[in-house]
Amino acid sequence: MRHVQLTIATISLGPRPLALRHGTLQVVERTGGAADGSLDWELVLHTIDVEPVSHAVHPFSLDVVTDIDEDGRLVTERYEGNALLVRAVDQSLVFRGDGDLSGFDRNLLS
Repeated sequence: MRHVQLTIATISLGPRPLALRHGTLQVVERTGGAADGSLDWELVLHTIDVEPVSHAVHPFSLDVVTDIDEDGRLVTERYEGNALLVRAVDQSLVFRGDGDLSGFDRNLLS
């Protein structure tokens, strides 16, 4: 099963930016059996303040660290998709992808 975990640099829920302490994006490729090679993805966010987020599907735009250039600067890529809030405890939020993750490069999977 190919997968990757990436660090989120910035993220917006719809038009609203979320101030993060830390955030990760996990992406897994479905394989074997009846799997069709589609992707499952999840956001795990630790925000600075408690964020009022409903248990529903939300649109996201996120800049994710994908590399470091030769000068030591972080390289980010923009991804977009919809995700369902599945858990919220204080400043921790977990979302599961609901459909495609636009902009994701499958070459990042290992």
